[in-house]
Formats: sequence, structure tokens, C-alpha cells
Amino acid sequence: MVLAIAWTILIFIGCSLPGKDLPPISVFDHFDKVIHFIFLFVFSIFWMLAMGIKSLKGYLLIISVCFGYGFFIEWYQINFVPGRSWDVWDGIADGIGGIFGVFFFKKFLMKFV
Repeated sequence: MVLAIAWTILIFIGCSLPGKDLPPISVFDHFDKVIHFIFLFVFSIFWMLAMGIKSLKGYLLIISVCFGYGFFIEWYQINFVPGRSWDVWDGIADGIGGIFGVFFFKKFLMKFV
């Protein structure tokens, strides 16, 4: 549970950095979508482990939370973080990261829980 909460806070802190404070990392166009995907991929796995989720209902809940948290962060950034903007594709990348996290968990990690 501690890991899931810490990761959630880490994402929020990272997304709270003003645009001018972000390092210019551009391996390829839209590289930030990969970062969003990875962050919410890990987020979904940590929360499934923390909550002991093993059912379809639980998987759908985690996916919904990933989309919700992703779009909440986008709303938060445009309203409260200088130099940051709303990007619907960031929210979608967050949700897709959550979906892949659920599938990864179900396929490879569920047998260990």
C-alpha cells in the first residue's frame, strides 16, 4: 500500500512542476506520451497489488481510476500549474498505460499474489 500511495504522490509532484522547470527530453516526437504510459502502467500494478485485486470488476475499477487520475492531472495542470497545458492525448496515454498494466498483472504477476 505504501508503494502505491508513494507512486501516486510522485506522479502528482512530477506533474506539478512548472513547464519551465521540466528538462527538455525529446527522444522522438510525443515522447511524453511514453512517460505517461509508463507512469500509469506502474501505478495500476502497484494499486492492484495493494488492493489484492483479482476480478474483472477490480480490473475495470483500476482502468477507470487510471483514466480518471490521468484526466484529473490534465485538468489540474491547465488550471494550477504555470507553463503546463491540457492534452487529451496525455490522458489517453495514462488510461492505456493502466490497461496494459492490468493485462501485465493478470498475465505475469497474479500467480504470485
